[in-house]
Amino acid sequence: MKPQNLLKTWSLVVAFGLPLSVLGAELVRWTDDGGRVTYGVITDVPQRYASRAVPANAPLPPGTTACEARWHRYAASAACFDQYRVVGGGLKPEAFQRCTEMPQPDCN
Repeated sequence: MKPQNLLKTWSLVVAFGLPLSVLGAELVRWTDDGGRVTYGVITDVPQRYASRAVPANAPLPPGTTACEARWHRYAASAACFDQYRVVGGGLKPEAFQRCTEMPQPDCN
């Protein structure tokens, strides 16, 4: 195989294989130095917060209010659906099979 064709082949493998690997990524949450809780896939966690990352469905800290718990569930749902976004903002159909849709909480 010519080097040019090999490069094209590997480019296609990476272009189509990488998004598939992200779809199976573990959803986690972590807290930054300012106390802000963030949800995302494990590959999105900044290195300095990697030791603080826990699975998104791990129990919340003691003292978490019911309203805060609803916001956590909402943020985890949004992070899950974000993995399935396509150009233009649409969602792949499997998002609804793998993610739980949560309405935005109406509490503060």
